[in-house]
Amino acid sequence: MTNPQVLIAGAGPTGLMLALWLTRLGIRVRIVDPKSGPTRETRAIAVQARTMEFYDQLGLGEAALARGRDFHELSIWTQGHLRASVNLDGVGAGKTPHPNLYILTQDQNEALLLSHLQTLGGEVDWQTELTSFTQNEDGVTATLTHAGQPQIVQADYLAGCDGASSAVRRHLGVKLSGGTYPQRFYVADVTASGELRANDVNVSLDDDQFLAFFPMPGEHRHRIVGQLPPGTGKSATFETVRPQIDRQHIATVEQVHWFSTYRVHHRVADEFQIGRAFLLGDAAHVHSPVGGQGMNTGLGDAVNLAWKLAQAVRGQPAALATYGSERRPFAESLVNTTDRAFSSLVNPSPLARLVRIGLMPSLIKVLTRPRAVRRLAFLTLSQLRIYYPDSPLSAGQAGEVRGGDRLPWVPDGASSNFAALRSLDWQVHVYGAPSPELLTWCGQHDLPLHVFVYGAAAKRARLLEDAFYLVRPDGYVGLALPEFGRSAAATYAERWLTGHR
Repeated sequence: MTNPQVLIAGAGPTGLMLALWLTRLGIRVRIVDPKSGPTRETRAIAVQARTMEFYDQLGLGEAALARGRDFHELSIWTQGHLRASVNLDGVGAGKTPHPNLYILTQDQNEALLLSHLQTLGGEVDWQTELTSFTQNEDGVTATLTHAGQPQIVQADYLAGCDGASSAVRRHLGVKLSGGTYPQRFYVADVTASGELRANDVNVSLDDDQFLAFFPMPGEHRHRIVGQLPPGTGKSATFETVRPQIDRQHIATVEQVHWFSTYRVHHRVADEFQIGRAFLLGDAAHVHSPVGGQGMNTGLGDAVNLAWKLAQAVRGQPAALATYGSERRPFAESLVNTTDRAFSSLVNPSPLARLVRIGLMPSLIKVLTRPRAVRRLAFLTLSQLRIYYPDSPLSAGQAGEVRGGDRLPWVPDGASSNFAALRSLDWQVHVYGAPSPELLTWCGQHDLPLHVFVYGAAAKRARLLEDAFYLVRPDGYVGLALPEFGRSAAATYAERWLTGHR
């Protein structure tokens, strides 16, 4: 395709999610990647509840659950002894249709997204690199190179989903501000047996290191993350770190399926948008793997941008300016939070070691005993607490739900209010009875109106009976009013909804 409406550089999870969502919205997309094919290594492994909700919107939720697995407990070990266990089973119940923590590896995510993109007629141009581009008020002109042959492509917009060394970011001249930890780390996918709990996340703390074992799909399969010994050369192999693992006395590694070393960065791009070009995923932010946030944040970037690009292609670009103002503050907050958590794990000082070994397990055991604390931790890790209160797209409040909040989940037997979000379009929700005036207004603006019973679940969600909730395509509330007001709704619609279909 030489005239896509959106050109996407990078076919990792972020780029594939963007391509799939845009294709579902009827936007012509071309996605290119210099690799020879999809990722074969597991790489990122955690899929959070908010990502699963996005997958549900695309009709991929059941397939994602079938490919992956959940886990229910965090076990803390020190020097071979189990010191604390944190029960996470169903801790998100009532807040989301996906109340657990999930393992779905990067290669599995990519295969899932690519398969459904292909079902819709989309494809990735592998071994094709974006080598340069220019832009003006009319669009983007990019040079792609495949097998040594250049090709000129015209597009309305360009999305840089091409990783931490992003060519798009480099050509834009945008700085990736932050730093890099001095320590080097390793990741290994293994078959292992021993004392570690096979279906839990096991964290083992020692005087000078930590090890984390994540349960993977497959019997006795685990992901190990740890720190390389000081002074280790660049040619480290698994045998370099095997003595470290053996000293922990909780696991015996029987087979190594993949091993890699890396450095951890904590950086955020100074800008997420320059003109008609955008940065998403690792091209926009990189941070420590603590909490399994990286891949999920990139997928969230893609969902946030996709519907805004679709409206822009249809002649209403106003919402595009909110992409950076919504996503960059979250990226900065995430980097700062994971930076603090990661630093506490790898700090080599004697005091930090004392805290890690002597105090941390006991504190975790005591502090996580109340279900409310575990629930708060889940809501944070799961990205259900991401909201956009300061966005120009966010207005009003009805009950305890404000513009910019994620739409609360309201189950109703085998279904829920989230089923309506599969249209990937703006829509109005009323929990109770809509007024005749609202019925007329929705018809005039070609807006689907979804009416739900105002029952116990809606009350628990802090929704207000008969209130007006205008919901964005990504499942966030745009405008909330205690009762329908034509003037306020019309003002909002005139600014943001033109071109929504």
